[in-house]
Amino acid sequence: MRSLILLLLVLGVLVLAACSLLESEEPDTAVAPTSLPAATPTNTPGPVLTPDTAVATPITQTRTTLTIWLPPEIWAASELGQATLNAQLNAYRAGHPDLDIRVETKAATGQGGILSYLLTGRAIAPTILPDLVALPADQLAAATTDALVFPLSGAIAPTYLEDLYPAGLELATVGAELMAYPFVLTQAPHLAYDSTLMTATVPLTWTAFIALPNQHLVFPADGTPGATLLLEMYLDNGGQLVNEAGQVELQIEPLAAALQELSDGRAAGFILPQSSNMQTQEDSWQAFQLGQSSFVQTSATQFLRQRQTGQNVRATTIPGREEPLTPLVGGWVWAVSAQDAAKRPLTTDLLTFLIDNENLGEWSNRSNFLPARQGAFFYWPVDDNYVPFISDQLLRADAHPFSASHPVMVALGDAVFDVISLAKSPQLAAEDAIAALNP
Repeated sequence: MRSLILLLLVLGVLVLAACSLLESEEPDTAVAPTSLPAATPTNTPGPVLTPDTAVATPITQTRTTLTIWLPPEIWAASELGQATLNAQLNAYRAGHPDLDIRVETKAATGQGGILSYLLTGRAIAPTILPDLVALPADQLAAATTDALVFPLSGAIAPTYLEDLYPAGLELATVGAELMAYPFVLTQAPHLAYDSTLMTATVPLTWTAFIALPNQHLVFPADGTPGATLLLEMYLDNGGQLVNEAGQVELQIEPLAAALQELSDGRAAGFILPQSSNMQTQEDSWQAFQLGQSSFVQTSATQFLRQRQTGQNVRATTIPGREEPLTPLVGGWVWAVSAQDAAKRPLTTDLLTFLIDNENLGEWSNRSNFLPARQGAFFYWPVDDNYVPFISDQLLRADAHPFSASHPVMVALGDAVFDVISLAKSPQLAAEDAIAALNP
């Protein structure tokens, strides 16, 4: 009997304990949605595109951010150009409310350059890498070799390729693969002249050009522009850049002939002797502005900046043996670098928006850049008489085959300097240039 009473007491205690535990337990409640403002990254080297006002975003919703890396010379080429690009990016974002766009500026070259960051960041911090990058075209092959960018073949509508200038398409192609999209063509060498000093028609051949009475030409004979001029003249004389084995090579006869043309201009007093002291186009343009010469070697990049000065400056082609020289141009390309494969179609769509003829035309005009698409020029001022000239030049242009630091350009630069400074004969300068490439 006593055992039965004890058992009943124990059961009663257990029942009471269970009831107490149930009463103390809080019931489950649904978490109320909260609102978060769109995040604004901190310590960003360049401007950040974020909504003008905080947007209420449920924490269950994820927003995609596309990051763009571009160098300061593209982003801030001019205040008006920067404002135009910023407005275009904001317009794109407004049409894609679930998308944020972030812009960061990175140097184009060097250890702190875009390629260096892409290469090291892929292994160390892949989540901070960009989705879209602006690269100098001469870096595209290296970016492709290191698999830092992804092909665009088949991702860009044919209409966006059909009106590209041929040199632009060449700059954006590695092997047979379209690895980027060219949006700017740079340099485009030509001459500028003072129309108050030179009133006659400019000859198309070099021999007639250097025979003009009372006229002078100045150019940076101790810099990259002088080396590019010699390269164009070398090609005009039938020179080849690659031998039968596929190796880069210069040929003695066309190189000596091109250097002889420069020597003839110097001997005739047409090429100013002080050209040998000039390294940049800014140096030679200053001499031109001071009235020391009627002609100056320039580029579209410089001409677009300088033509606002009020001087009576006109553009003309560089004469060659039988017809004007073929311009050699560089450029900038947009490349998709998104590591996340799901973001690549989004990035390509943004790229396509930026290269639309209207957007590219308005931005390039306000930034003093040459667009890589012919149709973009329709959005430049209709009374700009430089457009038909430079468009024709770009249709004839070839992609520059070498970077400024390439051994060929170094050797050619030395040869130009030696001839214009009268240190060497054209034949000896040509021989020394070829010997420098084949030590």
